[in-house]
Amino acid sequence: MMVDEVIDLLERIALVDDRVVRADEAEQEAQVAMWAAVLRDVPLQFAGEAVGRHYAESAWPIMPKDIATRWRDQVRNRVGRSLGTFEPTDHPHLDPDDTVGYVRALRERHEAIAGGDSQPVAVAELMPAVGSTLGGGRIAELVPANDEFRTAKATRFPRRERPAGPPERAVHCPACGASPGRPCRTTHRNREMTGTHPSRRDVYDAAQTADSKGDES
Repeated sequence: MMVDEVIDLLERIALVDDRVVRADEAEQEAQVAMWAAVLRDVPLQFAGEAVGRHYAESAWPIMPKDIATRWRDQVRNRVGRSLGTFEPTDHPHLDPDDTVGYVRALRERHEAIAGGDSQPVAVAELMPAVGSTLGGGRIAELVPANDEFRTAKATRFPRRERPAGPPERAVHCPACGASPGRPCRTTHRNREMTGTHPSRRDVYDAAQTADSKGDES
């Protein structure tokens, strides 16, 4: 706000609250200078709206810090809702190698969002809308995987085959009761074993011996 805008604002406030504006001319000059310094970044329109909200909530005379605090809260909220999606391609006139120009444009974008001249882009606005919504927010449409996606995924993340384990897993374990194909487990803590119990290996060896004798006959 400029000095003349501060004077305009104080004249409006004086119409509803004569406790704010100083009566002495010298004090008025000092008051205007102080308000202009505190509200230098606050638009006049917002300041007028902040005055109305203040007297809707409080019976105390308004101070410049009351307006400045409301302005900082709004700026923080608007900037916080912005994803910062500014890209150089949004401004075709910018030279891709013009770093100074890009920083200037980025700063102007930030100030426009903070001041209310430009609307922040939220997450929901970047997501495609679907027929149904959940909790008032928009849900992104899920695209089914196709063969090209599955091939690319298999190439990028190959599936690691689980090792088959010891051959004696093919038989039942008499020690822990593991069924054929399942790993043995410790008898005390029931933890999976990488190897097998000796008795299971004995059963496997016996089965192999029986099979070999059967083949010979």
